[in-house]
Amino acid sequence: MYENGDLILSYLERLGVEYIFGVPGGSIEPLFNALARSERRGGIRPIIARHETGAAFMAEGYARETGKLGVCCSTSGPGATNMLTGVASAYTDGIPMLVITAQTSLEKFGQGSFQETSCTGINTVEMFSRCTRYNTLVSHSAQLEPKLLQAISHTLSNQPGPAHLSIPLDVMRQPVDNAAGKGNLRAFINHDVAPSQEALQLILNELAIVAKVTVVLGEGAAGAINELLALVEARGWQLVTTPRGKGLVDSSHPAHRGVFGFAGHSSAVEALKPENAERVLVIGTALDEVSTCGWDPSTILSDRMIHLSDNPEHLSRSTVARLVVLGSPRLMLKPFAKMLANDPKRRRPAPRTENEPPSQNITIDNPNKCLVTKGTIKPQALMTRMSEVCPQDTRVLMDTGNSFLWGIHYWNIKKPAELAPAKSLFHIGISFASMGWAIGASVGVAAAVKSKPVVCFTGDGSYLMSGQEITTALQENLNVLLVVLNDSALGMVRHGQGLSGGELIGNALPKVNFADMAKAMSVKSRRLETMEELLALDIPAILAEPGPYLLDVVVDGDEIPPMGSRMKVLTGAV
Repeated sequence: MYENGDLILSYLERLGVEYIFGVPGGSIEPLFNALARSERRGGIRPIIARHETGAAFMAEGYARETGKLGVCCSTSGPGATNMLTGVASAYTDGIPMLVITAQTSLEKFGQGSFQETSCTGINTVEMFSRCTRYNTLVSHSAQLEPKLLQAISHTLSNQPGPAHLSIPLDVMRQPVDNAAGKGNLRAFINHDVAPSQEALQLILNELAIVAKVTVVLGEGAAGAINELLALVEARGWQLVTTPRGKGLVDSSHPAHRGVFGFAGHSSAVEALKPENAERVLVIGTALDEVSTCGWDPSTILSDRMIHLSDNPEHLSRSTVARLVVLGSPRLMLKPFAKMLANDPKRRRPAPRTENEPPSQNITIDNPNKCLVTKGTIKPQALMTRMSEVCPQDTRVLMDTGNSFLWGIHYWNIKKPAELAPAKSLFHIGISFASMGWAIGASVGVAAAVKSKPVVCFTGDGSYLMSGQEITTALQENLNVLLVVLNDSALGMVRHGQGLSGGELIGNALPKVNFADMAKAMSVKSRRLETMEELLALDIPAILAEPGPYLLDVVVDGDEIPPMGSRMKVLTGAV
């Protein structure tokens, strides 16, 4: 016998989905029954999180790594409300995710059912309305298939993000004659939107009359990296990334000037000044606080800007731009790149070697602290060392707080030659900036890549919120290295208070031995307190072992991370 849960899984299998991340419960039981049947035949299976927010973070990590749909589920009541933060995170970062939450049986709506979240109780459908691209209650069995297909189409569109289906218990367990859905999935391919010939001519005219151009790569530039690099290398242009775009270009590329925006580099700021950039070509970014260095008007946000994206939402803030074009960056740039691919003036970078030093074209803060070899562990030295010794194919995730500040500024990107050009190995959840995001997301990434190494940097505050998700990695035997930056404080809060002249309050944490905590959960671990211990540690050997590992790294909490642009916003300077 098949039920509606089996029908849902049949569509997800056709999309290549391998896992549903979630936490079981009474009202979602029919979906887990379908998952049990699926697992027995080698199909989609569940991965059980410890908290529903963690399940959503895991689904996001899986989607980021695979490019497929991430799927998470919860029971009714607190299961659904717990999931909200993770769904909001995926929404703000434009991650394709299908969210399935349960309801009590329709006939019991308004009767005070256990964990009721109907329109007459705690209305979870209404709660999800502001953090999803599509959001609906499936009130009849006949609605399930068309609403499921609509939800999928929204998640995978040119404005990707989560879609939410709230499905009552009796609807989910409704029998169906055949679990194989008849719907056509071709419409859900993210089709490239071709720009008009007029727009292409305008771009060509603007770029042909200037010699100095700086290209800004946002996350939406991923599909056009080959074309962009051909242009940059042939024309001698400079290149910077946004924080979300970090990872698309190797740090050693001779045109690369670093990250512009949140925790970025002064060399990137210089590359965008009028004397160094007659035009600023911005690709695939939404021009928010993070990617504009707190809306700095002297760099990106000027009439020198040409803004290209296939996501119309990215272009909604381009009010000062010289030229704004909606369409596929790859299709826009392909005609120009094709002409320049074999240009004799093109300067191609030499193949990267495993231990190649960082580019001298990127100016970092306090470079001497990256070279510390003795005494207290400096976060700058930690990031530098780890990015040197981790294998080139390591996936790295930086959690909210000091972790992503240090990571954006100091982590060196090493892109293997065999890696797909559009692929990024560096991930931050910086739009909604949920503490603990990277812990769950790293589990999802590890589930997707199987044996490839995954490293998650998180703070002690974030780990105390969501560290229990490491037991999911243990249960699934996933290769995740969790690095806890332990300074016994909410570090970003503490430094923000100090830099703004605020009261130093509410930022202290107890001194916790996270290595002992991990051991209590049967996770391999080690505590590091000095640079000597860090430098002696064989990181590649740890990453080669199956299963999770935790490093409790006691860092120098007095080191101030690069948060200048954030402080300008918080203090009202911009």
